[in-house]
Amino acid sequence: MPPLSTARRLFILSATTLALVASSASPAAEDPVATLYRVHDWKTSVAVGNRYLKQQALVATRDVLARLGREQDLGKTWKRGNPDFDAAENAIMEPMMDGIRRDWTSLVWMPPEWTAVARESFTPAEVDTLLAHFQSEIGRKQARIIDHAVAFHVAGAFNLSGKVIQDYPGTEAEHKALTYVWDEEDREMRFSIAQGENVEGQRFALSPLGAKYQKTLVIKVTGILNARVDRVAADLPAQARAWQFRADAFIAAFRTAGAR
Repeated sequence: MPPLSTARRLFILSATTLALVASSASPAAEDPVATLYRVHDWKTSVAVGNRYLKQQALVATRDVLARLGREQDLGKTWKRGNPDFDAAENAIMEPMMDGIRRDWTSLVWMPPEWTAVARESFTPAEVDTLLAHFQSEIGRKQARIIDHAVAFHVAGAFNLSGKVIQDYPGTEAEHKALTYVWDEEDREMRFSIAQGENVEGQRFALSPLGAKYQKTLVIKVTGILNARVDRVAADLPAQARAWQFRADAFIAAFRTAGAR
């Protein structure tokens, strides 16, 4: 066999290199458990938590400002509605809300917890069956039904325990957003069980795997979400104290104005 020419050797080397680069650049197949996570949309549960956490952040901030008012003898006009008080409140709330968005609203913390629950609760074969079902139109609606059931139980944990203060000043935007996504999700999940094309939805809902899946998510995912909200809320009073120095400039302005 005659020796390869230099040009031929370079061509083969280049082709091999390109093949290796293309192979290494090809994305790995996504973990089915991660794909199953993306079937769901926790927007309503997130909105429930946003509403409660905004309330708790405001409670903590107003407690700090009231204490500063007593300690510094700022008088009766140091309260909500006074421009300096309100500005001080906003200054403390800003980094606290950034923390809430990071530690709760973003859901960046959720996938590892989901993965642990899914791997513990479902076999790989069950995950594949669930994915196949949820890729259908009726399956997507049933995913919304499960999402709504989780949100209902997340909300119930706060409403029935009395943790939510109805019409708490400063939470109007969060309450409006919650009402909107709640109603939107309610519309998204509805379908007619009388239509023949939805027989697969009924079969899934009545199957052992369908019942197991909904029960697992309502119990375990609800627990994960509520526990996370509780942890974030529990840290808010300490955060308000840590950020109270942001009120100093507004207290000084209040004193300069001579408001008492």
